[in-house]
Amino acid sequence: MADLVKKLNADYLLGCIRYQNSYFLYAMPLGWWILNYDKYDPSFRSHADLASFRNGILNVIDSEVGNFLDTIECDKVTPGDFKLAVNASAEERRLNFFIDFDGKLFINGYFENVEPEEYLPDTAWRGEIGYPIEFLPKALRVEFEGLS
Repeated sequence: MADLVKKLNADYLLGCIRYQNSYFLYAMPLGWWILNYDKYDPSFRSHADLASFRNGILNVIDSEVGNFLDTIECDKVTPGDFKLAVNASAEERRLNFFIDFDGKLFINGYFENVEPEEYLPDTAWRGEIGYPIEFLPKALRVEFEGLS
């Protein structure tokens, strides 16, 4: 949990990912939530840190989802741990993203100048601005009580 507080204090953002009908909570930097980083920042392809950024996965296409999830495994948190991160402000405890790899849906609840819902893996995806918590099943919303 101390690690989670450090991440939240370092501007990590909270989101939920659905994959193979399972839901997982992650705290990651904004860039890691952008599924098609190659489209977002084409110049990054020649950046020295390419291999260390998401293990070189710039576009999370279907064939890369498993590798992407393996890469972000260390950023996974539980709702219980997150609720215990009492040092985090209410804004930091907000669910910012919902990525549904099963339904190819990206919900952006991060209402800042960046629009990650515009940088999707391919045209089969749909991106929207909204409240990620509303896209979780009712039973799961109870676990996230207190998050908006």
